[in-house]
Amino acid sequence: MAKPSNRNQDSIGQLTFDSYFEENIESEKDSRKISALIRTKPSNNISRKSFPIQLVLDFNRFLEYIANSPVNLTKLNAHIAKKYLPEINECLSIKAENATKSSQQEYYPYIHFLYYLALGGRLVEKVSLDTNKPKIQVTDRWNLYQSLTDTEKYCFLLESFWVDTNWAHLQNKRNWEIHHMLPEILRQLRDEKSANRFQLNDQGLLARFIYDWHYFLLYFEWFGFWVCEKDQEKIDKYGKKNCYFAKSITLTEFGKKMIPILMEKRNVEKWNISLRRQRGEVNPQPGSAMPFIYNLDSIKEDRIDRSTEPFYQAFVKVFNKRDLQQTLPRMEKGFVKGVYTFKVSFDKGIWRKVVLSANHTMEDLHRVIIKSYQFDDDHLYGFFMDGRKWSNESIVAPGDYDGHPTADEVNIGTLGMHSGQRFLYLYDYGDEWQFTITVEDISGDEPEPETPYLVASLGEGPEQYFWY
Repeated sequence: MAKPSNRNQDSIGQLTFDSYFEENIESEKDSRKISALIRTKPSNNISRKSFPIQLVLDFNRFLEYIANSPVNLTKLNAHIAKKYLPEINECLSIKAENATKSSQQEYYPYIHFLYYLALGGRLVEKVSLDTNKPKIQVTDRWNLYQSLTDTEKYCFLLESFWVDTNWAHLQNKRNWEIHHMLPEILRQLRDEKSANRFQLNDQGLLARFIYDWHYFLLYFEWFGFWVCEKDQEKIDKYGKKNCYFAKSITLTEFGKKMIPILMEKRNVEKWNISLRRQRGEVNPQPGSAMPFIYNLDSIKEDRIDRSTEPFYQAFVKVFNKRDLQQTLPRMEKGFVKGVYTFKVSFDKGIWRKVVLSANHTMEDLHRVIIKSYQFDDDHLYGFFMDGRKWSNESIVAPGDYDGHPTADEVNIGTLGMHSGQRFLYLYDYGDEWQFTITVEDISGDEPEPETPYLVASLGEGPEQYFWY
């Protein structure tokens, strides 16, 4: 685990976004006021005009807590266990309203947001030293993150959200449709006739389409793009702690500069990795040319332009050039050679370990699993790589014509797997036999096997046709 640095993140004089604010600072006295604002202790009274400065500060506090505390995760959703949440909540400038000691992570929307930013940027990782107590810890990338300027940190967090985060996970849904309506909302906000304001509490068709955005409205506010007018009456009416409604959203001056760049140069459908996977790409390169996919046979790697500029490069004109010159290296998934050992668990005390090579396909993995559990191979199946049943991040059986990659076309080595990674294998869409697959080891020191094989097992497997 990476060690936290000794410098005090809350006292960095650099944390001013000078390149943005300098045009609005009329005097040295005003500059001192801004510097004083960003060094204040967390408070719910901090003006929302201090964002995106405050987002960077709060993210630093959040990661400092993770780095210095052994934080357990829940088994069901791999979220931060509830006993840590009140203490983290007190560290941040935005407090969860109405949260109690028994509230889960999704009832702390700001913590929930920061958690997924950290995962998306791979600044934290989930570890299972004890399978009964999964934990989260910072990675070595955190040291690299701390070396960035604060403008670079902000752009990295925006990249983590825009490119690397599955927005469906933020909403706890299998799919997400926000990207369909987002361009039209932003277009209306930028329209001078609207006074850069969009009403959400009317009965207009567009307002109805974004009715269930909930905290996504605040995610964009926390990045500094707009400001929401809270609709407390509607929140009280529906009585759910994890719901948020707004009467209106108003574009900020910062948003006027950033949003056109996001829409025109960083189109989310081209840059978001999860969204591109939904269209059938196995290992998409964010920002690269998008292949027109009917099936995987139409993808020719040598015909696809995989080159792209860094995400932050589009925003250099918004900030001072000296403050935005680099970011963290992307951890792209190339072909990973080696011998793969998978632990395929059906239930506690019932598992099989199988060994395959990087050149074997996911269909080969399916076949060795079925054989090891003595099932008949006569049904459809799917691998859900995010661990969520029926999600769009799936690799499906040949003959399952849903537009996703098929297992016989996907080599294991192309998926960029890592030790400790977990995903779901679902066999037989009717009976829904579910198996949790853990990547136990990837070894490059052994000769790769020609044929997949079973190496160890524990417990008697289930009977496939138990009703006969």
